[in-house]
Amino acid sequence: MGPIGPIPIPRAGERATGTFTFAGDPGLEKYDWPYIALAGQVAGPTVLITAGIHAAEYTGIEAAIRLGRTIRPDSVRGTVVIIPVLNRPGFYERSIYVNPEDGDNLNRLFPGKADGSWGERFAHRLLTEIVTRCDHAIDRHAGDLVEDLVPFVIYRETGDPTRDAVIVRMANAYGAAWAVKSAPTGERPGSLYAVATLAGVAAILAESGGRGLLIEEDVERHVRGVTNILKTLGVLSGRVDAKAPTIVKSFDWVRSPVAGMFHCRVRVGQSVKARDLIGDVTDLVGEPIAAITAPVSGVVLFTVTSPAIKKDGLLLAIGAL
Repeated sequence: MGPIGPIPIPRAGERATGTFTFAGDPGLEKYDWPYIALAGQVAGPTVLITAGIHAAEYTGIEAAIRLGRTIRPDSVRGTVVIIPVLNRPGFYERSIYVNPEDGDNLNRLFPGKADGSWGERFAHRLLTEIVTRCDHAIDRHAGDLVEDLVPFVIYRETGDPTRDAVIVRMANAYGAAWAVKSAPTGERPGSLYAVATLAGVAAILAESGGRGLLIEEDVERHVRGVTNILKTLGVLSGRVDAKAPTIVKSFDWVRSPVAGMFHCRVRVGQSVKARDLIGDVTDLVGEPIAAITAPVSGVVLFTVTSPAIKKDGLLLAIGAL
């Protein structure tokens, strides 16, 4: 098999590691991106595994590295390409949410623009040169440095019955308790997995861990979940041991109407009812200025752990049941 964009693929039965860049763009090519490529001895699908599009979501990054080092090339059917860190400008800066080159969220910029901002150009090159050359894609996330979450997967259906059936099988195989298949309320479009899906790639997003911590259980959940997906796709052999998730009706993001100190009154995984008190905001001398109530009944999928909240700042998200 030839290269996938700027990533060289080794001979059948071998593993290759190294770095690549996006040549011809001075802003992009000052960075290099790590990769691991595994070429099976038997023909099969090409699967892309990515992490670190939010640079401080470390469990996905660690799991990607671990998968690349532990999967034996001679056990692979097809090709597996792993990019452990997509947000290279932000990784050593411990950047929260955004890419420091232009202060934008890389996971809101796809399909990007060939002549746009740094992030838009990166999104365009990644999508056109690498992602769309693959059959399947798994993008791993976690709660960011100031987020806690309960594990869940996100996917989009396309209306293509064949592709949608594969996407659902991938989401089910990951083994999370919860699944989201609708965009967050009030959020910009442009996520990598969603745009990849619309471009013909069977893709999902998986969340595990958070708060900038490498907790082994959270890392191992990503490793186990991706391994199950690879088995489901026939890339690896073996039995898939996973229970299908509960699908939430909507993914409701709750934001603060004021700036101040946020006191969260719920925890991740907790069930809430519409209009329940889920938190409050005080000013910086402790006066109450806002009561935060649940917009829907459901399960708390993530919370922001930092009490310092700007006006319209994100507080938590509820999966409606």
